[in-house]
Amino acid sequence: MADSMEVGLLAFLSIVLKHEWGLTSAQAATMTALVFVGEFIGSLSIGRLGDIYGRRPMFLAAGTIICVAGSTTALAQNFSQVCVIQFFVGVGIGGLTVPFDIFAEFLPSSRR
Repeated sequence: MADSMEVGLLAFLSIVLKHEWGLTSAQAATMTALVFVGEFIGSLSIGRLGDIYGRRPMFLAAGTIICVAGSTTALAQNFSQVCVIQFFVGVGIGGLTVPFDIFAEFLPSSRR
């Protein structure tokens, strides 16, 4: 759900930034694509770190990454900064898959 909210926000953000910064359609698409690249990397790395350090701390870290990076988007001054920040938002969103492993562990093995 977080990724759909982010893509929805980027749909509005890209329209505004196209006008304000004179971005091309390719640049607007790049911003959205970087969120998905970040999600891929975040799910792999934070998921693995969840196995090592515990899922709860990594879930909290993913939430913190999303909050900090999402808030920092408002401070971005150019296209490159928005791209880097959106990548980190994606990393945090990718890390939100960690709690689903916790749910599976509470189910009996016959129901998994």
